[in-house]
Amino acid sequence: MFARMTQAQATPDTFDQAVQAVQQTFAPAAREQTGYAGFLLLASRDTQQLVGISLWEGEEALQASGGSGGYYEQRMRDFVGLLSGSPSTTTYDVVVQES
Repeated sequence: MFARMTQAQATPDTFDQAVQAVQQTFAPAAREQTGYAGFLLLASRDTQQLVGISLWEGEEALQASGGSGGYYEQRMRDFVGLLSGSPSTTTYDVVVQES
């Protein structure tokens, strides 16, 4: 399993709108992708920081979802206007997972 983690900073004026955008457009678009295995959004109202973590069944699914023309790139273009600065994205191997 693989994970993509995106860290982003919203402004106090756009925090709620950014959370809504993730809930209403970003997460549903991820669910439609082949190999999708889950999604988390972590948020701190105190710091306006958002951390999105998408889980993928394999590296191929992770790469396809984020590649040119993939849902991730398309949704980030819509989402970036709600952020203060550029988001950072990192990919990981998931080595432990519990529910």
